[in-house]
Amino acid sequence: MTSTVITRDDAERVAETITAGLDQLIDAEFWKFPGDDLLATARTIERLARRIYAVQVTVAGEIDLARLAQTHGQTSTAVLLRNALNIGPGDAATRVRTARQILPQDAISGGEIPPQLPELGHHLHTGNLGAEQSTIIVKTMSKIPTEIPTDIRENAEHTLIRHARTMDPVDLTKVAARLLITLDPDGDFEPTDPTDRTELALGSRDVRTGLTPIKGKLDDSTVAAFIAATDPHAKPRPEIDGIKDHRSAATRLAQALSTVLDGYLASGDGPVQGGERPHVTMTVQYDALTNRLGDATLTAAGTPIGPALARQILCDCTVIPAVLDAPGEPLDIGRATRIWPTAIRRAAILRDGGCLFPGCDRPARWTEIHHIVFWLNGGPTSLNNAACLCQAHHILIHAGDWQVRMAKDGRPEVIPPAWIDPERRPRRNDGIRLRQ
Repeated sequence: MTSTVITRDDAERVAETITAGLDQLIDAEFWKFPGDDLLATARTIERLARRIYAVQVTVAGEIDLARLAQTHGQTSTAVLLRNALNIGPGDAATRVRTARQILPQDAISGGEIPPQLPELGHHLHTGNLGAEQSTIIVKTMSKIPTEIPTDIRENAEHTLIRHARTMDPVDLTKVAARLLITLDPDGDFEPTDPTDRTELALGSRDVRTGLTPIKGKLDDSTVAAFIAATDPHAKPRPEIDGIKDHRSAATRLAQALSTVLDGYLASGDGPVQGGERPHVTMTVQYDALTNRLGDATLTAAGTPIGPALARQILCDCTVIPAVLDAPGEPLDIGRATRIWPTAIRRAAILRDGGCLFPGCDRPARWTEIHHIVFWLNGGPTSLNNAACLCQAHHILIHAGDWQVRMAKDGRPEVIPPAWIDPERRPRRNDGIRLRQ
C-alpha cells in the first residue's frame, strides 16, 4: 500500500471532483441502459463505494493515531467519530477496529508496527471487499490468539479474503465459523473461565410497545442463581374457575425477574451508588401528581413510562419531593462542606439526566457532581453550582481547557476551548433529552 502526500486543500479539491462525478451519476438516465450494462454499472459503483469506505477507515485510523479523542474531550475515537460525523456507534467502532488492523501502528518505543492484516488492507483499498466482509474478517482474526504462528494467521487471513471476494456476508460468516473450528477444535482460543465470556446488554427501548430487548450469555453459576431466584415466581398461576394461566413461559419468566428485582430494591440491602441505596427515581410534574396524571410526561430511571405504571409505582413507594427552584428539601448548604448531600444530588440528576458533556452517553447513575465554580475557589455546594459529569469528563473539566457554566435557563452548559471553537460557543448534550 503506497501513500500519497497531499494537503487539506488537495483533499478538498479531490472531494469536489468526486462530488461532481457523483452528481452526474445521480442524474444519469440509467433506465436507458441495456440489462447487462446496468449490472456492469452497478458493479462499478459498488467498487467505488467500497473504495470510499476504505478512505473513511483510513481517516478514522489517522484520527485514532493522532489521539484526537483525548484533546477533544471524548472517551474514545469511536465516540469522537460518532459525534463529529453523526454516525452510529457500531459503525464508528468498526471503522476504528478495522483501521487498527490494516494500518501501521505507533510503537511505544518509537517507530512503527506493521499492519496486522496487510492483505485485508490491500483488498479493502482496491475495492475488492466491502465494509461487511472486512468487518467479518477483522472479527474472526481477532479471535485467533497472537501467539499462534504467523504463517497460520496469514493463511487464515488469506483463506477468509479468498472466500470474501466471491461470497456475500451471510455465507462468509459460515466460512469464518468453520475456520475457527478447524483451527481450534478444542475451544482453546476462548478464555478458560466462562465468567470471562459472560455478556449482558440492554437494547433500545421500543417507544411504541414500551419494551426493551435484553441480549446476553451467562455462565453456569449465574444461570443457576437466576433460575433459583425466578423459578418460584415463574410457575403458572393456579386455575381460577377452570381458567388456566394464559401467560407463556417466556412472559412468566420475564415477570418473575421483575418480581425479584422489585424485591431486591425494596430490601435496600444493595451497595451504595452515588450516596444512596439502589432505588428507582420517577419524575412527575407536580400538577400531574396531584390531579392530572393522565396528561403527565413521566420518566422512571430515565425511561419514559405511562400513567398506569406510574400509579402502580406510586401506590407502593416512598415519595421524596424534589422541587426545583421552590421550597422543598434543602438544595443549598453554602460552603459548610464540599461533599454533595443526597438532596442536591437527586435534584442535579433530575435536571441534567446524565453526563452533560456533549456526546457523552454515561447515564446519571454513573456520574459525579461537579462544582461549577470550584469549591477551592469559593464555589458553594448548591444546586445552582452543581453539574453532572462522568469521571472522564469531570477530570477533563478540571484540566482547565473546557469549562462549565450555568446558563440563563438554569441548566449547565459546556464551553469548548478556543482551539476547537474560536468563538467558544456553548454546547449541550442534546442526546440526553432524546433518550429521556
